[in-house]
Amino acid sequence: MTRVRIPPSPTGLLHIGTVRTALYNYLFAKQNGGKMVFRIEDTDKERSTKEFEDDIVNGLVKLGIAGDEGVHIPGDKGYRQSERTDVYTADLKKLLDEDKAYFCGCTKERLEEMRNEQRAKKLAPRYDGECADKKLTEGVIRLRIPADRGDIKWNDLVRGETIIHAKELDDFVIARGIDDPLYHLTVVADDHDMEISHIIRGEDHISNTPKQILLFEALGWEPPEFAHLPLILNEDKSKLSKRKNKVSIDDYLAEGYLPEALLNFLALLGWNTPDEQEIFSLDELAEKFTLDRVHKGGAVFDVKKLDWINGEYIKNMIAKDVDGFYEMAKVFIVGNVPTEDEALIKKILQDPDFEGRFKKLSDIPEGLAPLFSELPDYSMDLIAREKFQITPEMLKDVMNKAIEVVNGMDWEKGDSNQNQKISDAFVGIVGELGLKNGQVLWPIRVALSGLERSPNFATLAVYLGKEEVLKRLQAALEKIG
Repeated sequence: MTRVRIPPSPTGLLHIGTVRTALYNYLFAKQNGGKMVFRIEDTDKERSTKEFEDDIVNGLVKLGIAGDEGVHIPGDKGYRQSERTDVYTADLKKLLDEDKAYFCGCTKERLEEMRNEQRAKKLAPRYDGECADKKLTEGVIRLRIPADRGDIKWNDLVRGETIIHAKELDDFVIARGIDDPLYHLTVVADDHDMEISHIIRGEDHISNTPKQILLFEALGWEPPEFAHLPLILNEDKSKLSKRKNKVSIDDYLAEGYLPEALLNFLALLGWNTPDEQEIFSLDELAEKFTLDRVHKGGAVFDVKKLDWINGEYIKNMIAKDVDGFYEMAKVFIVGNVPTEDEALIKKILQDPDFEGRFKKLSDIPEGLAPLFSELPDYSMDLIAREKFQITPEMLKDVMNKAIEVVNGMDWEKGDSNQNQKISDAFVGIVGELGLKNGQVLWPIRVALSGLERSPNFATLAVYLGKEEVLKRLQAALEKIG
């Protein structure tokens, strides 16, 4: 049976890269009718915390990709390395008893002196085997690499055949002591005991793979298959870092990115379909995902692409269930949009002129602000835009005429059926004054919104209502002087 795993260390908040790796493991397991194991690698006692573990667990559960067994299931034990020390001790004793590992008592000073001498001779620093045959009974524990071990090979499911020369490795440390195992030993023991068939992880682990294969062999176990995923990169092609991008998934959720959209976006960071489809449900991803279409090169984290995908999800959710969408988005709306008229907000969200304007939930208050804020503040440079060659005299004529037109009309606030009537009335001013569209409609829209970009003037008028439209047109006339 296909069995994969996601084993993050609780030394920081849930990282974008960890989510992408978890997602690929989840999709691979689903497609192959397998299981995904969620365990915690907490051997780094100094940096591991319960708070970070809770953040990672809660995040993957919230995203729906925590897997089938592991730390996220109440009552399950044995999925934290801190709970498996006896297992690791037994494996270390087995290696020592079979002379496949040995205690090393070399001091830090001796090791540093040895490395300096090797560097001086232009040799790669490596342990010289000083303690290999001393039969010590304490110290750090090193794995003994057989002298006749040939090249270490594996067929990487993303990168193809990969070869590491055994002579490039030395007898590396696998434990600080018999009860203090290190990463390579613990991860190999966990993968074996949990019957992991495929290890799917980032390419930064490629250098760990030969050491772990050697450990599998030394313990008499068959290694799993390996697949190493491309790194996620900043736009300048450097490794994704918090100096240039948000890297915690919590930051994106707090800003109003939808979990489904984030997963959709992350799936495309290093993978695509032959037909270049870009919007997927999680079930569609599980159906279409294959490792042979995972890229070898790094994937650039394109925030504009994320915004577009998230905007598509928001647009589709509003169209399907505006009530459900409002409940989900309420935390961003209530208290940030100065109205308690829930029905009016829902009507605005569904209006075609607002479609696609919200890339994330946190955009909603700003997008609705022109309709509910106090009189807008804007510069004369904005309302008298130079490209339209608008003069102060034109502005006065436009605002006076617009006020006259509005006074002669009636419409119910929020009645989008009146949009065309209002639009026709304002467009009619263009011909009456003998001006161009931009010289009339641009200043009217700025007067109503105060913004360079906003929904069109008729849509703004529908939701502002007649009284507020007159107030804003009059304020514009007074600003012109």
